[in-house]
Amino acid sequence: MRSRLVLYVSNMATTGSLENPFERKVDPSGHRKRWRIVGLSGISGGGKSTLAYSLLAALPTTVVYLGQDEYILPDDHPSHPKAAEEVGCVNKETIRSIDMKKMLADIYKILSSDPNTIAITDYSTLLERKKVIGCGLPEPRQPPYGCRQHSSFPAVLLVDGFLLYMNCEVSALCDLRYFFTLTKAECWSRRSKRKFTNSLSMSSPQYFESCVWPSYTEDFSRMSSSVTDVHLLDGTSSPSVVHERVLKDIFNVLEYTE
Repeated sequence: MRSRLVLYVSNMATTGSLENPFERKVDPSGHRKRWRIVGLSGISGGGKSTLAYSLLAALPTTVVYLGQDEYILPDDHPSHPKAAEEVGCVNKETIRSIDMKKMLADIYKILSSDPNTIAITDYSTLLERKKVIGCGLPEPRQPPYGCRQHSSFPAVLLVDGFLLYMNCEVSALCDLRYFFTLTKAECWSRRSKRKFTNSLSMSSPQYFESCVWPSYTEDFSRMSSSVTDVHLLDGTSSPSVVHERVLKDIFNVLEYTE
């Protein structure tokens, strides 16, 4: 029986270009000796953060987590596109609504850090982080969520985001790329049960129809045609099955040395 978990999207570089912008660039910082980067992207409510939480508990090395949701700009920020009038709020489902410059700066700061001494915050409250979504990051900011273990393995940076591969620089950095999928009906069923601290309109069916689902379908189409070596994960699969599959993949890249 064909696995529901993973399909490979590969060899998708378009012709007519001398350089594939998604190929990993030469790394002058040497972070490859210390870190492996795992991207978790895809549909809202698909299981990205749940998977990240389980990996933080299971991996036998230092693990640090960054979530793209935390970089969503505040409601009143002028970068947000306007949603349809009947939605009643701004559209936060576009790359314009995310402070990617700040997120990239934080990623590179982590990659330049010694995993044995990097400042991290206990990850036990990771799944309660909804209170920060759309608030903008506070200053000074607490260190990223993580778990430190001294190990002979490289450390792991988990990067979680609903539009993660929309930024080609983030995509190129990843050693492993995952993308969660759900049907429209299942996505709405899950999302309708979520609470959004700053905007009740984000829980509405109008926001889902006008903003969330169109953003996902556009991102999926672009990702499928432009980003190489993406593992598609069925968000309705058992979290334990997804966890075991991804954990095995990560062990493979931890054991690989250049």
